[in-house]
Amino acid sequence: MLPSQEPKYGIRDGRIINRQTGEPIPDDEPIFVFRAKDRLAVRILTAYFSASEDPEHARAVAARLEDFKRFAREHPERMKDPDTRAAQAG
Repeated sequence: MLPSQEPKYGIRDGRIINRQTGEPIPDDEPIFVFRAKDRLAVRILTAYFSASEDPEHARAVAARLEDFKRFAREHPERMKDPDTRAAQAG
């Protein structure tokens, strides 16, 4: 995963890690991923930004929000409604 895709987290040895600390997300901690093609993502990130109380964190969220908005403008053909289908085992 490129830093331009996700600046805070990366992947190492099949685990999602914090790029700054190198610490992996624990296996028992649920995570939720938003993709820019999700039509609801901008609304969700806007609400998250509004709820952010730490100014530094709010700036980081605002930057990602702008990335998501730019993606939606530049790639309207890739936008889609969210679904919950899990990947099929192969």
